[in-house]
Amino acid sequence: MEKRIIELAIQALQLRKASVEAEIEAVRGELQGAARVYRATIVSPDATTRKPYSEQRKAQSERMKAYWAARKAAAAKPKFGPRSAAARKAQSVRMKAYWAKRHKENRSKA
Repeated sequence: MEKRIIELAIQALQLRKASVEAEIEAVRGELQGAARVYRATIVSPDATTRKPYSEQRKAQSERMKAYWAARKAAAAKPKFGPRSAAARKAQSVRMKAYWAKRHKENRSKA
């Protein structure tokens, strides 16, 4: 039993020691002004720099750029190709007949 009490006392003292050391580091960081303190640990400025893309990510980027360029080019194409004058005239006649029928139906309802 006495051994267990001593072990618990040592653990408690180690925790207190760690917190005191963290406070000391925080104060040193404030004094120096150069080191950044985060959760009582010193973080070097090098740890926050961005890493360059790997070759796989560059390849994926190129594939996606090609994919979206193809999608954009496909969307830019008109749905219907160029039509002849006769095809346009036939469409005009059909639409005039359609709208004449609609107007006639609306007038009969009113």
